Order: sequence, then structure tokens, then C-alpha cells
Amino acid sequence: MLGVMTVRKDELKFREFDRYRGYYCGLCRAIGSRCGSVCRMALSFEMTFLAMLHTSLYEPETADEKHRCVVHPLGKQRMLANEAIDYAADLSAIVAYYDLRDGWEDERRVDRLAESALLRKAAKEAGERLPRQKEAVERYVKALHEIEDQNDPNLDAAANLTGEMLAELYVMKDDIYARDLRELGFYLGKFIYLCDCYEDVERDIRKKNYNPLILRRTNETFAADCEQMLSDMMARAALAFERLPLIEDAEIMRNILYSGIWLRFENASERRKAKKKQ
Repeated sequence: MLGVMTVRKDELKFREFDRYRGYYCGLCRAIGSRCGSVCRMALSFEMTFLAMLHTSLYEPETADEKHRCVVHPLGKQRMLANEAIDYAADLSAIVAYYDLRDGWEDERRVDRLAESALLRKAAKEAGERLPRQKEAVERYVKALHEIEDQNDPNLDAAANLTGEMLAELYVMKDDIYARDLRELGFYLGKFIYLCDCYEDVERDIRKKNYNPLILRRTNETFAADCEQMLSDMMARAALAFERLPLIEDAEIMRNILYSGIWLRFENASERRKAKKKQ
């Protein structure tokens, strides 16, 4: 499910993209220092957005430095560091571990099993720091397996579970912002899950994986119906987002929420159109 919440780079100013990269690289560094270098595989756009959101909302003291890294060894990279980024780093380890375990249990992929073993210790330690969030992820994985086993065609069944899980992860502090953060996380979670289903529907048919969109795939209005459904979810997410008192980096986050988040949907739609023309 990861990789949906990216920026649309060509719509960002250079300084905005540089700032975004500071979060992305800073999160990578935080994951490595808090959870171990091997856990850098857990780096995601979703957690980068969350780190930026909490930084803008709570305005923690933030270090803005340059460091070398394995990926870019020839020059130092801008890396931000603060408590919001540390929070996202811990969540990254937890979510990645359970996502890999889910991949093993669903498809018996040995590579997922091996990778999850590398993250087990880091996920356990992060879970001890964030017990509520860890419980939310565990509860989500268990309930999702039940829905998949039942092959439930209800679109909201699994999507709501994803939304409820992400809603808990979006709440870093139990304060006056928790309600709006939960609402934002809930609708983003539903969007991410169903966008992933839309992109993977043919693969899931071929591999006989659970996907609540399979029965709707043959409808002539399939793409339009999915776009409308996802638009409704993003409209609700946007309402919650705009209620939060966000100033710093708000335009970068709007780029993600109103534009970048649609890139995978657009790419999947274009691939289907091209395939029909062949």
C-alpha cells in the first residue's frame, strides 16, 4: 500500500522540493539511527508526509543539517531532524514489518519472510515506544485477513480498516488536533487502499488475490466510478487537512494531497487505455 503519497515534482518550486528532500532524507537517517541501517527499506512517501504534517502542526525544534549517506556518497545531503521525524521513523519500522509479514502470509513469498525477520527486532522496540499505534497495526492485519478469507466484496470492509489504522497513526499526541488528524488519516487510508486495489486489479485477478474491485472491473464505467469514489474520499480528507493550523510546508503538502496522490491512479488508467488500443 505504500508509495501513493508522493509529490508531483514538476509543480513544486526548487526550494520546496529541496525542503521535501530534507524530510525524506532526514527520515531515512532517523530510521537508520533509531531502528538500524537495514530498516531503511521501510522508508516511504507516506511517512515522509506524516513527518512533515506533524512538524508543521507542532513546530518542534528542528535541526537542518547536511550529512553523507550510502545512496549519495559523493556529496552531503540536506537532512532534517526532530521529534516528529523520529515518530515517523518508529512507525515506519512497525508498518513495514507487518506489511512484510502480510505479504508472506498472503502469497507465501519467501523474500517477504526473510525481510520481515530483519525488521523484527526494530519493530518490537518501536512498538514498545508506541504501544497504541502498534496495537492498531496488529488489529488491522488480523481483521484484514478475516475479510480476505471471506472474500468480502464490500468496498468499505477493508478500506475502512485501513482508514481506522491510519487514523490512529496520524495522532501523535492526544490533544485538540486529534479529531481532525484522525479524520484526515481515515480518509487517506481509504484512498490509499482503494487506489492500490485499482492499480493492481489485473494482477490480483491473475494471482487470485483478494481485491474488492474485481467484480466491478468489467463495468464500462469502472475507471470513472473509481475516480469519483476516490475524489469523494480526498474531498473529505482535504476538509480535515484545511482545518488544521498549518503554515510551514503547507504548499508542499497540498501538492501531495491535491496532485501527487493521483499519479499512480493516472498511470494505471493510461496503461489500461494503451492496452485497449493494442
